[in-house]
Amino acid sequence: MSPNFKIRYLTGGRIVRIHFIGRVGLAERLQVAGQVVGRYRHLNPLRLLVDTRYAETTMSTAEQRRFAEFIRQHPVLRRARIAVLFRSGDSPVALTASRIAQRAGNTRQFLVESEALAWLRSRKQGR
Repeated sequence: MSPNFKIRYLTGGRIVRIHFIGRVGLAERLQVAGQVVGRYRHLNPLRLLVDTRYAETTMSTAEQRRFAEFIRQHPVLRRARIAVLFRSGDSPVALTASRIAQRAGNTRQFLVESEALAWLRSRKQGR
């Protein structure tokens, strides 16, 4: 596992938690996506809690667009419910999450972890 991220399965709610730490760019995010799909593609629905509160995003605007498009087009990830935790004022992470949600509607941004978990556990799709 990379020192930049940790992936854990939370049995309560059947949620995959991705915790980014330190400097994280496009390569790390694509690596995480590959590992998550490889291990958890069988979950239906696939629920992802992406914690970026302790990460420093190093992605350019073009890379953010590329990653958002990757998620929207991926056969497994596009059907996932994705809750993104970010620090207040962390606009690059919020911007990327917004780009992912623009077409899919399956991604939401949160400042509070308990709210993100409640949304992931809810049966309602979308917002």
